Amino acid sequence: MSTAARLDRARAALLIAIAVVACAIANAVRAQPAYSAAFVAQTVPAAVAVGVDANVSITMRNTGTATWVQAQGDVFLATQEPQDNFYWCIQGNSYGGISGNRVLLPGDVAPGAEVTFNFVVRPLGCKFSAAAPLRFRMLSQTFGTFGEETPDPGTGVASGADFVSQQVPAIVPANATIQVTETFKNTSTVPWDPVNGFALISAVPTGNTTWGTSSVALTSTVAPGDSVTFSFFVVTPATPGNYNFQWQMSSARGVPFGSLSPPTSVQVVAAGPTNYGGLWWNSPAGSESGWGINLAHESSTIFMTWFTYDLNGNALWMSMTAQSATTGQVTDNSVFTGNVVQSTGPPFSAMPFTPARVRSVVVGTGTLTFRDPNNGTFAYTVKGITQSKTITRQLFGAQFPTCTFNLTSDLSTAYNYQDLWWAAPAGSESGWGVYLTQQGDVIFLTWFTYAADGTPMWVFAAAPKTAPGVYAGKLNRTTGPAFNAIPFLSSQVVATEVGDVTLTFADGNHATFAYTLDGVSQSKAITRQILVAPGTVCQ
Repeated sequence: MSTAARLDRARAALLIAIAVVACAIANAVRAQPAYSAAFVAQTVPAAVAVGVDANVSITMRNTGTATWVQAQGDVFLATQEPQDNFYWCIQGNSYGGISGNRVLLPGDVAPGAEVTFNFVVRPLGCKFSAAAPLRFRMLSQTFGTFGEETPDPGTGVASGADFVSQQVPAIVPANATIQVTETFKNTSTVPWDPVNGFALISAVPTGNTTWGTSSVALTSTVAPGDSVTFSFFVVTPATPGNYNFQWQMSSARGVPFGSLSPPTSVQVVAAGPTNYGGLWWNSPAGSESGWGINLAHESSTIFMTWFTYDLNGNALWMSMTAQSATTGQVTDNSVFTGNVVQSTGPPFSAMPFTPARVRSVVVGTGTLTFRDPNNGTFAYTVKGITQSKTITRQLFGAQFPTCTFNLTSDLSTAYNYQDLWWAAPAGSESGWGVYLTQQGDVIFLTWFTYAADGTPMWVFAAAPKTAPGVYAGKLNRTTGPAFNAIPFLSSQVVATEVGDVTLTFADGNHATFAYTLDGVSQSKAITRQILVAPGTVCQ
């Protein structure tokens, strides 16, 4: 082979080699994308509560050929599954008016360099979002997501709030104000602080005003593991029907979290006639503090107990069973008349208390005339003395209850205990009783019984709620001006503490009345006294 031929062959081989190398270089360039990333490390919480801040640290490596430039705002660490979800609510990383789903670059990141993102998450702290794992991936707004996704750390999210219990009537009158309760437990790791805006909110749908209010503010701090009971008033719908009653906790950001109270169907029925049951006193309120009347109103019947003072200033009670001019179970009659009766009987401490020893004598007549649900007149002729008093309901709590006759036949379901009560079983100790007026979480108790000499005696107590179904307070006895005194001077009323009392309710129709009075300690089972079946329920 000539020298020229050998040179040509060598030249050809060199060109082939150059082409192969060029191809390899080109392939290598194509295999190394401009944007690529590798996961390096992460530090994440094992568990976090809804609405609670938690620190997260994630390190990524730039394995591409392009520099990640902070100033351009083009490359982020973004939530995944789904991309850009708001479930974890990333704090303090706003871009273009949006925040919660991306983490900004802390600085430029050259190819081959690593970057650590340190940030804070607050599960469901931005808005409602479907649950998502705590996973991230790099994102370019120009080229989309790229590189490796961070591994799922399995971070658990506690609900933050568990439903415990509730009190809501099954049947309510339309357009009425009633008291309800909801109890939730703080299952998060941080306190619920009212300063931060934690609250109870209506649910399904969130923030509805079916019950007249959509939010109930928290009034005290609830530590992790503790429970809180919201006791509040709602206004029932004006249109009869069945309505859902459901509530949930709301975070400091106004986002609902935790379990919901169970879906509860409440039946709203047409409102009945005005019910005048409750504690009344002279009008204007407080003008003759020291005496009053209790009214138990069922259908066209009102049973009145009048606690006042005899001519010697000693405690005296009288009663009256008054009928309206209209008979039957439904009436809006505002005038009720009857005989005023004075009774004597066995001492309160008698064991057993013998009803046969109770003696009742008619001492006059009385008329109750109501001009509206909260104001009226009590006119009477007693022991030859004729007088008339303007009267008004006595408000000592947050709100008067709504009382309705013939709302339900199952009085055991009631959790407002306002009514006339006597010894159980019903009628077993006829002749004495205790009237309970409940407003909110306070019961004002008036006990009509007899002194050691058999003369009428009454004592009273303000008993706040001390535990579920338990109310306790101090018993007081008063002396004051005679019932016929004009003017009746409240300054002459003298109250003396004479014992204590505890009411423990098994349900809405059965309770224990335990007391110490004048050094005598006793306990009696009591039940509601039904004047006209099925009775009146207050809510």
